[in-house]
Amino acid sequence: MQIQKKKIYDVCVIGSGAAGGFMVKELTAAGADTVLLEAGGRGRLEDLHIHDWAYDLPKRGFGLFKQASLYPDDIRSAIEFRGDRVGVDRIRTLGGRTFHWNAVALRFAADDFRERSLHGIEEDWPISYEELAPFYSYAEREMHVFGTRENLEVLPDGDFVAESPRLRCSEYLAQKKIAKLGVKMIPVRKAVLLKSRKGRGACHFCGHCMDVCDVRAVWSSDITVIPEAMATGKLTLKTNALAREILVDKNGLASGVSFINRLTGKEEQVYARVVVLGCGAVESPRLLLNSKSEKYPNGLANSNDLVGRYFGGHINTGATAYLKDLVGKDTWAGDGATDHAYIPRYNHQRGKKDYVGGWGFQMNYNSYARPHHAPHVAGFGDSYKRRVRELQPAMFQIGAWGKVEQRFDNRITVDPNKKDKHGIPIPIVNFTWGENDLRLFKEMREGLFEILDAAGTEHVNPSGDTPGGFASHEVGSCRMGIDSKRSVLNAYNQSHEVKNLFVVDGSSFTTFSEKNPTLTIAALSTRAARYIVQQRKRGEL
Repeated sequence: MQIQKKKIYDVCVIGSGAAGGFMVKELTAAGADTVLLEAGGRGRLEDLHIHDWAYDLPKRGFGLFKQASLYPDDIRSAIEFRGDRVGVDRIRTLGGRTFHWNAVALRFAADDFRERSLHGIEEDWPISYEELAPFYSYAEREMHVFGTRENLEVLPDGDFVAESPRLRCSEYLAQKKIAKLGVKMIPVRKAVLLKSRKGRGACHFCGHCMDVCDVRAVWSSDITVIPEAMATGKLTLKTNALAREILVDKNGLASGVSFINRLTGKEEQVYARVVVLGCGAVESPRLLLNSKSEKYPNGLANSNDLVGRYFGGHINTGATAYLKDLVGKDTWAGDGATDHAYIPRYNHQRGKKDYVGGWGFQMNYNSYARPHHAPHVAGFGDSYKRRVRELQPAMFQIGAWGKVEQRFDNRITVDPNKKDKHGIPIPIVNFTWGENDLRLFKEMREGLFEILDAAGTEHVNPSGDTPGGFASHEVGSCRMGIDSKRSVLNAYNQSHEVKNLFVVDGSSFTTFSEKNPTLTIAALSTRAARYIVQQRKRGEL
């Protein structure tokens, strides 16, 4: 009888978003035999109601979650929040969050890597902006990031492949008026095709980026880096493979992954010489904490009890208002590529603060497909309808995204007594806003209304006077650092404790600025992938 030998891959990557996507592209290009595990299946555009009008949907769309097919297994309820409520994203689909995202791609500034040295809070990153800059450039070219050169210290210019689309009418008007405050509005920077490529259409400015781009102009790993990796013949893709535990060998090294086949409900294993996590800032620590063994009773790579700690994201607020100059005017020229404009951080130019950090404003990323003001307009009948129509072309929506201090007590844990439908302990999000966060939020909200007043708006509908967060921008639960006693990963996203284990998603962030995280995730993952290739050639992994 012939006994079949156990297949051992060079690398097992878990998660197929920006982190996992860039990782498998780099590994397979270097010849590594790689397996990619994705907990979800392939997203189907026809399931998502992308261009359906509200009046064509049951109950006019009220209560309808258009993207329900991307969040199976009751995943949105298989989680517990303790403390201040925040929003996290645990999508399960090939491409991860890049399958539906706003595609804003911003570099961190040099000072964003040095919070301890400059401001005395948190920790400095173990790498500098200068070290990461070449990987930013590579990611920008791969993702087709457009933008304009502005020479701003707080928002470094990128290696843009095209200029941003023109601002829309409302943004031009607001740009001129808020300039009198010393506040600069610039064209947004996004990973979106402006000219068609094979298999992908150009942006046609329909305003549905967040709903999933049906022509696939928005960069997504499932249509770019993953197919490129598949084309090498070196990638094995396993969808509907929900990782439940990282396996270890007798030497304490990662040896593979135990996963649930979501289609059969059965447990399976894959084996690899290196294991890479790209599951996000909630799911990566959850997986490590659920990977307990005799050698690692507190969870894998967690002898210092830091896995899951220093969890954070962005603090947000926003408002929808209407420019007086445009009320009743015909200005429609297409809905646009969601937001076309961005206001970079400016508070550092206004004197000493009693908090550390800043914020940026993103404009008009809400869809024009429905009148957001309609529930707030007084009256009824013809006069009500007339007023709703008059205000619609004048919409000027603004969202604020601010820094959150990553603190020790904010953490992801698991509860062995509370399990999801597959029998895996669920994540517990323990989070409260700190004093620095609340002071920043107060001035950020005041700044939002200052912008709206200067722009000349009316009928302002704010989102509320209490903070929101994190809006899919969660980070920091497996942070990088030089000191193995104060961090989980080293400067190459490698576990201090388990040398063949890497974490390359946003959980690796040492600190977090006001900028969106995806571009930095892509750059870090690329850098880590090339390090893995180098170390394997040297026989170190």
